[in-house]
Amino acid sequence: MNIRKTGLFGTILSLILLLNPLQALSVEEVSVVDASATPAIEEAAEPKHGDIMTDEHGIEFIYIGPGKFVMGTPEAEPGRYPDEVQHEVEIKKGFWMGKYEVTFDQYDYFCKKTGNSKARDEHWGRGNRPVIHVKWHDAQMYADWLSKRSGYKYRLPTEAEWEYAARAGTTTAFSWGDNPADFPEYAWNSTNADKKTHPVGEKKPNPWGLYDMHGNVWEWTGSFYSEEFDGTELKYSDKKSNDNRSVRGGAWYFFPKGLRSGDRRVYHPRYRLPYLGFRLVREN
Repeated sequence: MNIRKTGLFGTILSLILLLNPLQALSVEEVSVVDASATPAIEEAAEPKHGDIMTDEHGIEFIYIGPGKFVMGTPEAEPGRYPDEVQHEVEIKKGFWMGKYEVTFDQYDYFCKKTGNSKARDEHWGRGNRPVIHVKWHDAQMYADWLSKRSGYKYRLPTEAEWEYAARAGTTTAFSWGDNPADFPEYAWNSTNADKKTHPVGEKKPNPWGLYDMHGNVWEWTGSFYSEEFDGTELKYSDKKSNDNRSVRGGAWYFFPKGLRSGDRRVYHPRYRLPYLGFRLVREN
């Protein structure tokens, strides 16, 4: 027992310890403990790329470390649009990306607790299917609600973060390669979805462990849409603005070429559509 002893109190304490060692337990409670002997409280280790976390709300996340990548697509890529000009982007800060798209179960719980209206499901089922018919502002309200409940910052990914995570270190049209014929293993699309959404996580993940980055539902990003990459793709948009937002990933009704990692689309933030949902980011 390493106790700092000073003056008269130290002398008395020493005698007590010699006469009755068991008494030390009660004396120690009121004594001054030597700071050098107190175990240091370990700080939470910095997450590593690929770490998996389940948050307080039961939402699973994968840590995406910072890095550089080429955003956009080569001119020869089949299905390419003019707004996909290649340029190098640096993601300077790591973030936790939702392993799956936000589901009806998760969003319905938010609606129950807040009194918000539940999203329509087209009679395809709810549960573990990705939530649909959510406006950009609906998704933002959900993220803000989670932030207030937990003390951590939740939001939508910026457009650059989304493509960085979707590509997962690849430079091909899709995260598994360039061959659309491999779609049945990785994505729900117009060739296999039977004109509806499907529960999240039923297809293979991308190389970083993220599911449904291609297909199932389009995903809102946090960025304004700009036809030319001008840095907007790196920024989070004004929450109150009704300017168009970028959406990514393709959906159940799209042909494979529309589900490329670099494919970009734009929707008004007030749209509620049966093929449009979202996934979350939690800041580290």
